[in-house]
Amino acid sequence: MSVAILVALLPLIARAADLSTITPAPQPTGLLGRQNSVGTTYETTSPLPLTEYFYPYDQIPYQVNPFPVGRGPQSGYNQCNSTTEGPDSQCQTLIVNSIDDFCGWGAPGTTPNDTIGDVEAAVVAYCTKSGHGARVLPPGAFTAVQFIRTDAYIQITGWVNQTAFNLAPNDTGGELDPHGADQLGNPLGGLAYSNGFYSGDNTTYLQTQSWNHFIGADVFCIKLCNPDYNTTANYCQNIYDLLGCQYNMPASYEQGVFLSCDGDLQDEVGTYTSDGQTITWHQPSSLDPTDTIPFTPRIPATSNCQYYQSTDLYPTESLGYQSTAAPLNDIGLTTTPATPISAFATISAASTATAINSVATGSSGSRSSSGSSSGSRSGSASSSGSSNTPVNASASSSTSGATRSFGANLNSVATGLAYLLVGLTTFLL
Repeated sequence: MSVAILVALLPLIARAADLSTITPAPQPTGLLGRQNSVGTTYETTSPLPLTEYFYPYDQIPYQVNPFPVGRGPQSGYNQCNSTTEGPDSQCQTLIVNSIDDFCGWGAPGTTPNDTIGDVEAAVVAYCTKSGHGARVLPPGAFTAVQFIRTDAYIQITGWVNQTAFNLAPNDTGGELDPHGADQLGNPLGGLAYSNGFYSGDNTTYLQTQSWNHFIGADVFCIKLCNPDYNTTANYCQNIYDLLGCQYNMPASYEQGVFLSCDGDLQDEVGTYTSDGQTITWHQPSSLDPTDTIPFTPRIPATSNCQYYQSTDLYPTESLGYQSTAAPLNDIGLTTTPATPISAFATISAASTATAINSVATGSSGSRSSSGSSSGSRSGSASSSGSSNTPVNASASSSTSGATRSFGANLNSVATGLAYLLVGLTTFLL
């Protein structure tokens, strides 16, 4: 009988002894794998190009670019949470999820006096709702918003009272993107995330290193390209900054309209067909307001559109923690008629065409010189930001510690169980 018991217990003994050496499940690949992966540590004494930094959302560093090199260090911070949220926030992590949950870049000051050309290196995030550790936009900031989701990118366009972003009301604006002449980005160290890509799960934040954002003359447009979409086409090019929104992100830009749609893909910027031949137009170093662009941007078809009132989407009264810009009288119910697309076909001196095309000659011309002024801002901004509690300062270490603790406990249990079974077998024998 004792031999039979021993034979029966041998598989249990072997299994118990082997518990500590179970091969872990393979790590997922693709979107889920990148989101769950351990963040890379970049051991450098000078900044890398901004597009070379990748961080899972829960492992964002306090600052991507803390280096006093060139235009650096960055003026704000990337770890943004409830302790950094408010009218003085210097958050430089952009979130774009949906028509009612997105952020845009605006001036780092608290009065509407700045221009994009002067502060592009130091712009900070302004968001439609709380929860992102940034500034929250006041009521009436937007007078039209169109959100388009495609396989390759998500895009938000429309009309805005740009003083809500603390930009001067007469600023014709410019482009913000992860490049710049020194490849360090505008803003320096600025990161962009979304949980709204088609390839995602509407919950997990995915970083994109390919995005652009125009704001000026009360027009704005934002596009984040989906890093999981395989294509040779580049829908987030940053080389057509003089053309503005209508050429970089063709849409209706219809005043008073708030809608969210699925969309077809746009043409790559600068590429068009003439007499059956595909032609690529390259932007010159400068454009005169009377210059004519040789093509008209094609507005992609949309489907599954949902229409809203602005009051369905955004706050209608001050919540006490928004941007210090005063609440705006117009909450998006304007009856201004839509501007016809023909007005966008050429670079025109007319106010509407100038607004849509954001031909920010003055802003563009001052961009390279704005680095030094932005750099001087970074001293005070960084010191004020350093007192904020990092959003995930202990997340990585606590998670890995819990994993190690669980593994150690499992080994101890397995070993103890094995000894217990061996002792029991010896006793029975």
